[in-house]
Amino acid sequence: MRQATLFHSLVLTIALATTACARGERMTATTTVSAATTNVEQGQAPAPTIQSFTTVEGADLNARLEAASQRARSKQTPYWSAYAFDVRPGVAVDPNIHQFNGSMNTYGETTVFTGTTANGLTVETRNLAVFLLRQPASNQIVRMEIYNLERKREYGGYPIYWLDRASNEESLSYLRGLADAAPASLLAERAVLAISLHDDARVGSMLKTFIRSSANQRIRSSAVYWLGQVGGEQAFLADLVRNDTEDQSLRKRAAYAIGESRDHSALATLQTLYDTVSDREVRRSIVHAAGENEERDAALAFVLKVAKTDADRENRRTAVHQLGEFEGDRVVDELMKIYASDADIEVKRAVLHALAETRSPRAQTRLLEVARTDASPELRRDAIHMLGERGESVVEDLIKLYDTEQNTEVRRTVLHALAEINGQRAEDKLFEIARTDASTDLRRQAINVLGERAGARSLNFLSTTAQSADGNAEVQMQAVRAISERPADEAVPILIKIAKTHPNQLVRRQAIRALGESGDPRAVEFFREVLTK
Repeated sequence: MRQATLFHSLVLTIALATTACARGERMTATTTVSAATTNVEQGQAPAPTIQSFTTVEGADLNARLEAASQRARSKQTPYWSAYAFDVRPGVAVDPNIHQFNGSMNTYGETTVFTGTTANGLTVETRNLAVFLLRQPASNQIVRMEIYNLERKREYGGYPIYWLDRASNEESLSYLRGLADAAPASLLAERAVLAISLHDDARVGSMLKTFIRSSANQRIRSSAVYWLGQVGGEQAFLADLVRNDTEDQSLRKRAAYAIGESRDHSALATLQTLYDTVSDREVRRSIVHAAGENEERDAALAFVLKVAKTDADRENRRTAVHQLGEFEGDRVVDELMKIYASDADIEVKRAVLHALAETRSPRAQTRLLEVARTDASPELRRDAIHMLGERGESVVEDLIKLYDTEQNTEVRRTVLHALAEINGQRAEDKLFEIARTDASTDLRRQAINVLGERAGARSLNFLSTTAQSADGNAEVQMQAVRAISERPADEAVPILIKIAKTHPNQLVRRQAIRALGESGDPRAVEFFREVLTK
């Protein structure tokens, strides 16, 4: 699944709603903001969300802000003033979440999504409002949020004065004033976010002004990201990427913004930048950005070219990792070609990571081939580790590999991979290794793993192994160590019994040592009893 910077795969319900507090329908005391949320994928009936706000009157936004201040001053409690604005298409703020592919960025209590549902539908919420929490005496803003009116909130229990919908000119002018008044503050950062979410042609110009003039790097970074979402600003962003005197992190952010934009020229711009920029970190960010571009075939061709031909090993590794974000058997085959042709072990390791990110059966087959046959035990172990992360689908293959493998370190890696898999078959194999393996070291390792597993079966096995009269002392001592890691109510009675009755002095000492480290009152009583005899 494709991911961008800070991106998650989530399941999402698109909420489409309208507000019932239109300007011509104001109530004199309380406005009910009602939003209907529709589950697009399941076709559920709309479910109303009711929120009661106190409406204030006024000729424009500033007048209504003043009216809210006057009302709140008499109550002497903190209060919210809130107004709706025209929201840009293609963004969603704090939606009901089920399935989602794209980017997720969190700013305080505001989570902004850009992307699509699993069905390819653009995710967006159009019913947003700016909320400003103020102190009544000074009217100073102490907090600002952008909230989705379709989600019911408590708002800290403070009253909310509803200012209706502000025009873009009113809202942008007001927010720009907040950002300029205290540019280093969190309030300024939220104001710039709110500006970015407006559906207005002036937003791009305002964001470029923040990028050029703000001393707040978080504001500049946020503005760069949103400039990519606004679109049509490839030349400006490319100039940032090329600027050797600019902050490196901002240059990288500009590259990501180009890659995430929907401009048709984005990929061509990134390719040109890769050929002209000298900074290695920035070049690698260009590769990442290209891998996120919506033109998937062209993006794949560019990333493959870097992975196969770039003279810089780190650039090749970056490109190989990025290939893991693409799907399809062709990608798996190309990764294996790189694995076979590139002599650098770190690039080969990157191929294994990329294969692990690709969930296709072919990728699993290729990982198994490396795990079984590669000339490098180190790379075999890496492949086994990656296989273990794929879960129960590889258990039988891992067991076959363990049973046929001669290299102890490779077998140890298989053991650890099985330990990462929850399931009866994997657990059965761990018990088998712990009981009967010819290698004492691997038996001890399996016992240690079983000691970390909750459940009566593992505890009974550890207890039986530790208390066996004719067992291997090293294995028994490992079982004692594993028992000592269990909860005290389980471990202490068994350890006391072993300390009192085990025929092997070394095993008894291990149990006594574990009791001494437990600090349990029953252990203290045991030592008192021993010392008074």
